[in-house]
Amino acid sequence: MKRVVNKLEKSKVEVICDVEEKVWREAQEKAFKKLAKNLELKGFRKGSVPEQMARKHIDTGSIFNEGINSMLQPAFEEVLKEEKLQPFARPSVDVTKVSDKELQLKFIIVLAPEVKLGTYKGLAVKKAATTVSEKEVDEAIEKLVAQQASLVVSEAPAKKGDTVVMDFVGSVDGKEFEGGKAENYSLELGSNSFVPGFEDQLVGHKAGEKVDVNVTFPEQYVPELAGKKALFKCTIHEVKEKVTPKLDADLIKELNIPEVKDEAGLREYEKKAIKAEKANKAQGEALNKVLEKIASEAKIELADEVIAEEVEGMKKNMEQQIQQRGMTIEQYYQITGQKAEDVEKSMKTEAEKNLRVVLCMEEIAKVEKLEVSDADVEKEMKTIADTYKMDIAKVKEILGADMPRFKAELRQRKIQEFLAKENIA
Repeated sequence: MKRVVNKLEKSKVEVICDVEEKVWREAQEKAFKKLAKNLELKGFRKGSVPEQMARKHIDTGSIFNEGINSMLQPAFEEVLKEEKLQPFARPSVDVTKVSDKELQLKFIIVLAPEVKLGTYKGLAVKKAATTVSEKEVDEAIEKLVAQQASLVVSEAPAKKGDTVVMDFVGSVDGKEFEGGKAENYSLELGSNSFVPGFEDQLVGHKAGEKVDVNVTFPEQYVPELAGKKALFKCTIHEVKEKVTPKLDADLIKELNIPEVKDEAGLREYEKKAIKAEKANKAQGEALNKVLEKIASEAKIELADEVIAEEVEGMKKNMEQQIQQRGMTIEQYYQITGQKAEDVEKSMKTEAEKNLRVVLCMEEIAKVEKLEVSDADVEKEMKTIADTYKMDIAKVKEILGADMPRFKAELRQRKIQEFLAKENIA
C-alpha cells in the first residue's frame, strides 16, 4: 500500500494511502458475497439468490461501503506499524478517491504532543503548617462518641435530632405524584434531607399521630414539581431518640483502638490522626502547586481532538453519577440552574489543565528515567500483604488482571515522590 505522510501542526500527521487495485478488487468481491448472503428476494431462500440476479439487486455504493469498512482497520494498523506511530486520540478518516479500480484513504492521526519542559526542580513550594488545637481534638472525640449513639424508642414528642418512622403520601392539587409515597420511612429531623419545611412540621408530634405537612417545592426542582404546593399525609409509627453514650473506660474499651487504654491515650491518638490528615492534605496541596507551576511553564501544543476526547470522558462520568442519583442530565441542569454550554466550557478548561499536568509528568519520568521495577512491585505487594495479614500469593491473585493499573499507580506515585522531594520545602 503506497503512502504519503505529511506532518501537520499540533502533533498531527496526515497519511494518504493508495490501496493496490488487486487488494481493493478482492475487498469488493468479499463485500459483494457478504451482501449476497443476506439478500432476500421473493422465490429464493435468504442467501441463495443466483449471482447474476444478486448483482442486479446490490448497488455499487453498498459494495463500496462494505468494502471500505472492511479495509479501514487493517489499513490503519498497517500505517501505525510501518510508520511507527502511536495515536494519542481517536483518528479521523476520509475516503478521498473511490472507484471500482482505486481506493484512497486519508487518515489524520493525533500523536502525543511534544513537551518542552521549563523548570521542574528547585521550585521551593512551601507546605502549610500542621498544628493541631485542643478544640480540634475535642471535636474529633465528640464525633467519635456520637458515632456510637443508638436510637431508642421514645414516647415523647419528636424533636430535632430524633428519627421518626412513618408512612407518607404526597399529592399536588389532590393528585399523587411519582416518588411521593413511602412506608416505614426513617427520617432524622434536622437532617434537611426532605423539602424545606417538611421536617419542621413533624417536630412536636408523637407516635400514632397523623400529620398533614404542607410544603412548596423549590423553583429549582424537577419540572413537574418545581414551585408547586404539595400536601403530604403522614402517619408516625415511632419516634426514636438518639442516645449518645458517656465517654468512660467502658466506651474506650468498646472502641478497641490499639494501644488506647484511657481518655488521655484517646486524645493522643486523635491528635496524631488529625496531624497526619493535615500533613497529607498540606502535601497534596503543595504538590498541586508544583504541578500547576511546571505545567504553566511548559510549552505544549494540544490538538483540539485530544481536549475534545477528554471532555467527552468527563461528560460521560458526570452523566453516570447523575443517573445513579435517579436523575436525567436535563433534570440536573434544571435543578442546579446550570447551562450545558457553561459546564462544557468549564470542562474544557479543566481538561486542558489536566492533560498538561499528565504530559509534563510523563516527560519528567522519561527525562529522569523514573520507572517501576519488578522489585518495586514486589515490595508494594508485600506491604499490602503485611497490612492486611495476607499471603503475598493471595495479593497477586486478587490483583490479577488489574496488575497493569497497579503498576501504573506505582509509577505515578514514584513521579509524585520525585517532584515532592525536589520542590516542596
